Amino acid sequence: MGPALTGRGFQLDEADDAVWYRKRPAWAVYYRGSECKLQVCWSAREGGIDFMLAPLNAPNEFGLINHSKKWRFMLALSEVNDGLRTPSPDAGPETWWAWRKALFDTHFEAAHQALLRQH
Repeated sequence: MGPALTGRGFQLDEADDAVWYRKRPAWAVYYRGSECKLQVCWSAREGGIDFMLAPLNAPNEFGLINHSKKWRFMLALSEVNDGLRTPSPDAGPETWWAWRKALFDTHFEAAHQALLRQH
């Protein structure tokens, strides 16, 4: 995902692998762009990797906890109907990462614009 994110102007801000969410391990990687922040996060409780967006003044906090109420799920901000099919559970890691990249590429611009309109 790194090249896709840097291609959109995001720079790595922080990585936190010491997160606990509802008594289970989690992690988050935070990126900073010129107009917003991006978080890629995972939790053992939820079981999936999510993309979240926030304004530049948002703290680097695990988005599923979201005490600041500034982090938003990228897919919830986007109104794009992507038609992408979720890979089967037994698909390899390359397939899953390709699907995540396709999700990001498809939804980022619409979600980014929605976030900017809100702030």
